Amino acid sequence: MGESSKLRKYRSDHEDLNTHSRSAIIEAGQILFLEQGIASTTMGEIAEQAGVSRVTVYRHFPECGAIAFEVYNRMLESILEATRVEVPAGVRGLDAAQHCLNALFGAYPEQEAAFRFCAAFSTYYATEERSDELAEWYAAREFRGLSDACAQFFGAQIDPETSSRLMAVTDAAASGLCSLAVSTHSLSKAEAQGRLNNLKDFLVGILDA
Repeated sequence: MGESSKLRKYRSDHEDLNTHSRSAIIEAGQILFLEQGIASTTMGEIAEQAGVSRVTVYRHFPECGAIAFEVYNRMLESILEATRVEVPAGVRGLDAAQHCLNALFGAYPEQEAAFRFCAAFSTYYATEERSDELAEWYAAREFRGLSDACAQFFGAQIDPETSSRLMAVTDAAASGLCSLAVSTHSLSKAEAQGRLNNLKDFLVGILDA
């Protein structure tokens, strides 16, 4: 005998509620992590910010590091989406690579917080002591570094030879933009823009060499 319409509706409503709660938790984590750092944020604070109980938070995530992982992936996708670029038909080689590099730098002003969080989480992921539960959570999911993600993203749009050359430049660009995002609070707007321009000019010079 199949499910009744009432049971199907209950299951659908329950799934929607779970999805909403999970999204609210990730959003709350993002706000708090950016404000006070990953290591300084507690599950209780995230529950309060999300408007859910601690039990609900733990139902979805074992600890803050797991939420930070989800926020990191959200930030990473935000950067990639912002740098999405259509390389004009017929443009190949280094000219295509130039389009990709311009897109990455063009995305930075609106994605500064995302770059800053990616830098913070990469350090956290590499150095923070993990519980067995969190280690298991990480092991079941693929961690993509920003540099690799950008290189793969751009590499799909250009020829293999140029893609290989662009990878090294992309790595330097991603690292440089993350470092700039972390230090922005101590720089004036003009200083930050100057460093951004210098980094871009340096990397363009490498591509043109």
